[in-house]
Amino acid sequence: MLSSTAKRVVAYRFDRQPLEGFVNPATFLLPDGMELLTMGGSVEVIPYDQLKTVCFVAEAGHFDLFQSDQLFVRRPRIPGLWTRFTLRDGDRIDGILPHNLSDWPRQGYIATPPRASAARQKIFIPREAIQATELQGVIGAAKSKPKPGKQPTDQLKMFE
Repeated sequence: MLSSTAKRVVAYRFDRQPLEGFVNPATFLLPDGMELLTMGGSVEVIPYDQLKTVCFVAEAGHFDLFQSDQLFVRRPRIPGLWTRFTLRDGDRIDGILPHNLSDWPRQGYIATPPRASAARQKIFIPREAIQATELQGVIGAAKSKPKPGKQPTDQLKMFE
């Protein structure tokens, strides 16, 4: 998720209301917390132990991550590791993690949630927020079309 622009996020905290703001995707994960530019213009560092999840969104004002569609109803089609996270407060959420382990930040996981849309494009789940993790399945990339075989030599060439 390297980018030079700020991304709109909603930071879900365990004991408080969601906090809306902006992050720089390349530098928002600090050693001691997540750096957030609030809608009021102040920069806050939220400690990882206070964060439940961070939801990357394209639209403002629609906080629905923990209201509906937290789990995949059927096997997803997106390639990756289908993972179910149980958070410290008992909430569960599914996500698709990339196959490449080097894409996983040290501070947590960036996943594609169920029913990804403009209201929730990606989610970041800090390691401190997770109580248990279950691998539900490994979804591979779509199979490529088979390569055409050798043309038979006795076939007529009609359109040459």
